Amino acid sequence: MDLEKRLELVLDGAQEVVTRGEIEALLESKERPKAYVGYEPSGFVHIGWIIITRKIKQLIEAGFEVEILLADWHAFINDKFGGDIDKIQDCGRYFIDCYKAYGLEEDIAEGRLKFRWASELSDTGKYWIVVLRVAKSSSLSRIKRAMTVMGRKEHEGDLDSSKFIYPSMQVADIFELGVDLAIGGMDQRHAHMLARDVAEKVGFKKPTALHTPLLSSLTRGGRMEMTTGDASGLDHEMLAKKIEEKLPVLMVDEGISESTRSLLIHIDALEDGKKRRAIEALISKKQGIGLSMPRFVHDVGPDDSVMSVGTIKELEWRRSEARRELFSFLDVTDADVEMDDVKMSKSNPESGIYLHDSEDDIRRKIKKAWCPEGMPDNPVMEICQHLIFPIEGHIDVKRPEKWGGDLHFETHDDLRKMFAEKELHPADLKKSVAEAMVRALEPFRIYFKKEPENLQKMKRLSKFIGK
Repeated sequence: MDLEKRLELVLDGAQEVVTRGEIEALLESKERPKAYVGYEPSGFVHIGWIIITRKIKQLIEAGFEVEILLADWHAFINDKFGGDIDKIQDCGRYFIDCYKAYGLEEDIAEGRLKFRWASELSDTGKYWIVVLRVAKSSSLSRIKRAMTVMGRKEHEGDLDSSKFIYPSMQVADIFELGVDLAIGGMDQRHAHMLARDVAEKVGFKKPTALHTPLLSSLTRGGRMEMTTGDASGLDHEMLAKKIEEKLPVLMVDEGISESTRSLLIHIDALEDGKKRRAIEALISKKQGIGLSMPRFVHDVGPDDSVMSVGTIKELEWRRSEARRELFSFLDVTDADVEMDDVKMSKSNPESGIYLHDSEDDIRRKIKKAWCPEGMPDNPVMEICQHLIFPIEGHIDVKRPEKWGGDLHFETHDDLRKMFAEKELHPADLKKSVAEAMVRALEPFRIYFKKEPENLQKMKRLSKFIGK
């Protein structure tokens, strides 16, 4: 394969490359360069994983040897599965199954794709010398910035001092594996840039970096997460019970705004059996405005899909203010609320599509996904751009003749333009996207039907995911 074709395969679909010139030089100098991606075994794999796995396949085709680090000790530091290393490694074996289901078994068998456990890589004194050298070469503020690779904000490192070790370990992984190209989602950028900075200071091989896009949560807000299950956030049921009991007091409390009071009046008018469920829906953020959020909250007409963007934004603001005021009344701290928001995004199975989801699950999740008419920056359109067009090369939208008939799109730009101009209704787009994803995930359903052991073990462990 000539250099131009190899370069095209490497760059296709990348959101960022640091730097293109380095990749060109790498391909010119090496027939079989080495790439790496690291994953914490942390939960069920979602469709965003396909973006980077497709890139892995392209790198192998371009002549790379790819090593996947199953970062079990990193997951331990990051409190995955309650810090139970056996459960974390069970999840890692399920990860390997996902790569096989994608169609990479031959590459695994012939050594083009390899797996390495972090616990094996770190089982030497030499590894920890590298960790210390990385730490010695990096300021504490620089390490804190790199902690975003853990899905954490800088101040959260104060919860557990082991968190500060994590970025230095990730950089040491890159050096110990002898990586030419570090790949990952955009969330890995800080760690890869830290590796490049440290390499210049201490004389290690400087890795090139390639980053792929991240998919947004289907329910809006945050990214699609690999974790799902009980994330041990706030006890919304208990808090809803307290609010229900205090409704008469809240109606006259000076800390409650008129906007929030009007929502509580709606709730108080419900039948007794529905009040607590309504309050829980209001404070938990499990349901989104314009999706399946109960009618009493946004008090609009019979069809959420007709709500304007301005209406949606106003309702989301009202809900956010109500949630803040109610939590303040109950003396729930801002830090607890912020942590709860993070964990909620990781515990709601409706926020992502998982590789093992049934056809009905896929259709239901896409149907409920946030996709306002005329607003092309939404998770359904992201799936089109980063998955369907790369996989199938086009999108066909089936719709009745009275609504304009069928549509065929060869490019994402054409699709985006028509959607933005409101010439394509979200419901028609969602049906086509759902069917495309049903087709895309069929190999995984077939594989896990034949090889169910590790997936079933993950399902039994799901209550520990996120803890």
